[in-house]
Amino acid sequence: MPDIREDYALHFDIWKLDDEKLEACFSIFPNGKRILKRVNEVRKVCPQSTDTDDETLLNKLNQLNENIEIVLQAFGDQALIELNREKSSTKKCRVYRGSETLRCEVFKNADPPTIHLDDALSEIIKKHCGGEGYEALFFLSEPLYQLAGCDYTVSHWIAWAMVENEYDTDPYYEAFELYKMKAEAGWSDEEQFIYINSSVFT
Repeated sequence: MPDIREDYALHFDIWKLDDEKLEACFSIFPNGKRILKRVNEVRKVCPQSTDTDDETLLNKLNQLNENIEIVLQAFGDQALIELNREKSSTKKCRVYRGSETLRCEVFKNADPPTIHLDDALSEIIKKHCGGEGYEALFFLSEPLYQLAGCDYTVSHWIAWAMVENEYDTDPYYEAFELYKMKAEAGWSDEEQFIYINSSVFT
């Protein structure tokens, strides 16, 4: 049987494993129990559109940005810190509500606020978990992306479990909270925003 870390068939079949085999699979990864705990949270979640008010959503956006800043400061990559701070020059913040068509439109020229943290994620994990952590992220990136419904930010929230005890805050937590209400954050040259799927309310 091939080494589980090199068995790329599992990239597509891993979520077909029963609980016992899945636990055995994750046991080889750094802090695998923590990762699996988050995996199971995502597997149980059924994102539901809500009529959450704008103030609450924008507070989540602000908290998301604050947590990202805290982690990047702690990690200490000055170039990424400066790039991330460009968000602060984008003063306009708003909430978009609508269908998937609107989502595609508003994200056409936008990135998630986590973009610079995403760029550093592999090095952050490598710093604290060594080469094994780096390899684990490489192996898990595709299956976690599939599990999260092709949402990189949520897949990164799962992977953050490898280093969650190394930092005072979880920079992806608010993004996962938004995901649960069918919402996500965006950042363009013109504005920061929250998109929330509200088609069920219109």
